[in-house]
Amino acid sequence: MYTSRMYKRSPIWLQNVLASVYGGLRQKLRDNRHTRSLTAQLEQLQYDVHKCDAYRQARLEKMLTHAARRVPFYRDKGTDLGQYSVIDKATVKAQHRDFLDSEHQGVKIKGATSGTTGSPLVIYQSKESVMRERAFTNRHRQWAGYQKGDKRAWLRGDMIVPGEQRKAPFWRYSWFEDMIMLSSFHLTTANMASYIDAMVEFGVDVIQAYPSSIVSLAKYLQSCDTYYPAPLKSVITSSESLSAEDRALIESRFKCKVFDWYGLFERVAAIANCEHGNYHLLNDYAEVELHHIDGNRYELIGSNLNNSLFPLIRYRTGDFVQLSDEQSCPCGRHYPVISAIEGRQGDYLVAEQGQKVYVLNHIPKGVDGLLGCQFVQHRPGAVEVRVQIDDRRFDEHQRQQLISNTKERLGQSMQVKVTPVSQLEKTASGKVRQALCSIEE
Repeated sequence: MYTSRMYKRSPIWLQNVLASVYGGLRQKLRDNRHTRSLTAQLEQLQYDVHKCDAYRQARLEKMLTHAARRVPFYRDKGTDLGQYSVIDKATVKAQHRDFLDSEHQGVKIKGATSGTTGSPLVIYQSKESVMRERAFTNRHRQWAGYQKGDKRAWLRGDMIVPGEQRKAPFWRYSWFEDMIMLSSFHLTTANMASYIDAMVEFGVDVIQAYPSSIVSLAKYLQSCDTYYPAPLKSVITSSESLSAEDRALIESRFKCKVFDWYGLFERVAAIANCEHGNYHLLNDYAEVELHHIDGNRYELIGSNLNNSLFPLIRYRTGDFVQLSDEQSCPCGRHYPVISAIEGRQGDYLVAEQGQKVYVLNHIPKGVDGLLGCQFVQHRPGAVEVRVQIDDRRFDEHQRQQLISNTKERLGQSMQVKVTPVSQLEKTASGKVRQALCSIEE
């Protein structure tokens, strides 16, 4: 909605109206009576391990029965999880249609993974799945002290302000959600004071942000030798890695606790931060197998318990965790304690005004024939996009679309070069980084 021509050309007051209506509809879909009932049910599971185990087993058996009957890829597998082979993203992409519930009636909500390798995976969700996801995130917000009626700041990857806008305000309001939404794409050094002022003026109680965005503001406050000038209940982060150093900086400068959330759009695992700073593997969210690598390091292999429209069973995430030596947490919740999460590195590019842009995963979306892409930047004002392509579908029109998408995020004055390659550059561990930037800070 935010990138539509109508929204971008509307005056600010109308953009606020449109954002509020969109937010209200979103809230009606996700935060309804059924979602509240699910949230209340989940609250009863977190301190009772026996009740939680029974709940998880029932959900797993229901999902396996459903998949074996109605999902072609799993046809006739039965309810024994051991009969299901481990799958990965490549398997799902290659046989995508076979993972859909063949008898589903009703709404299909289309979304995609972040696509850090430049090749997003399309996932379909049912309305029930969306509500269940919201129930889990609602519970985590309660861990962070959020209560109905609290005001929130939203500082994430939505293009809520047109990219070409150069003057404040770089934020819009969603009145039905009691939320100020601030553009992470306009978060330059020159604008940071106004972001702080806008949140304080709105009376924010809780900030929800990408780690990279809130860390930028924390570093700004540090450079000014000052602190966030109003009380906050918490900062909630997700979607990127959060280092211990960055957590400490945020908590110091914003004078509140940070509650981090790890999740995947595949919905096969979730890890949540509690008030004591510990990470907990939410074993009522998904059936997660910890595949031992070495020492106390494990790979997450998860089975979705909440999306019968597109079930992923024994899905290899490619993300790794380290188990804590602590068997319990002072918070009293029974979930396993995780000492470290590996993955979701926050690669960035430098946009036309010198600001760092971390949210790059929307650029490849909508470009046909693109198998993977990687952004390379060695000097300001220019970026090379290296692409792996299916040359039967990636034509001049698709190349121009990729250039247009890149400029939409980084600025219209950017020089963008698209270079087809046979293989993207990988790290020593075999992963493909989203961006390779050699511009020094």
